[in-house]
Amino acid sequence: MEKFKTKIAIVSSLTAVMILAGTASAYAAVPAASKGQATEISAGAKADKKTASPEEQVYNLVTKLQPGEMIAYYIPDKKINLTDRILFSGKGYVLTDYDAYTAKAAQMNAPSLEIPETYPKDYKFKSGVLYLKEPDESSELYKKLDKQLRAEAAKGGKEFYTIPVEDGTGEASGAALTFVKGSVEISLYASHVKPPKPMEGTPVPFSNPDEKTETMVIGGIKCTYTTAPKLKSRLSWTDTSGSVNYSIFADNAKADVLRFAKAIIEPEAK
Repeated sequence: MEKFKTKIAIVSSLTAVMILAGTASAYAAVPAASKGQATEISAGAKADKKTASPEEQVYNLVTKLQPGEMIAYYIPDKKINLTDRILFSGKGYVLTDYDAYTAKAAQMNAPSLEIPETYPKDYKFKSGVLYLKEPDESSELYKKLDKQLRAEAAKGGKEFYTIPVEDGTGEASGAALTFVKGSVEISLYASHVKPPKPMEGTPVPFSNPDEKTETMVIGGIKCTYTTAPKLKSRLSWTDTSGSVNYSIFADNAKADVLRFAKAIIEPEAK
């Protein structure tokens, strides 16, 4: 089950580039559902013929979405859905043409992430990704979807319920740019800063005992470089306005990560 919880989280977060990367059109379209109707998804059978978990069913549905499509879903089981909220997953846009990426980013009000003028020229642009923004909990759209999903769940009989989000925000919650040099790949991420959602009980912060961090200052901005076994190293910081979080990911390329960071941060600090 943990495997599929991770997959759902990936779709909803910036690390979704691992799923979205490649040819976006390779994914099949989701069968059309009647507007405003909860859509039942049949539980696919695993190799051992056990019923697929709700997380697996949601993940399988998301992989079939077209770029720009999003679903809202609700899992009544509080052992799985700890916050008892409706959730969202969607497929953003993967663009291999940089001009197309910048145009789409502007259209979707994405957080600022462009190729810096002084970026390491030995790296080549590979792709840009734009991630879909979820409806805000205070919005009428969120309240409408929440009401519809809970009404369906009240009837019982299913493990989870889903509705296509047909009138979404049209905006991007985050963006990513990937560059390559031979076998080395570096990915830059930017996401709008948003306050954490309140949780019942005492929150337990996530910690990785194998994680090592190093603090450094670049262009007057405090940055944190993090390494951990089996994970890509990353450099993270927040811009001077406090509105955008940035991260740069790469394997065994710290010097180049710092070159990219300086190219992004130092012009802003002037």
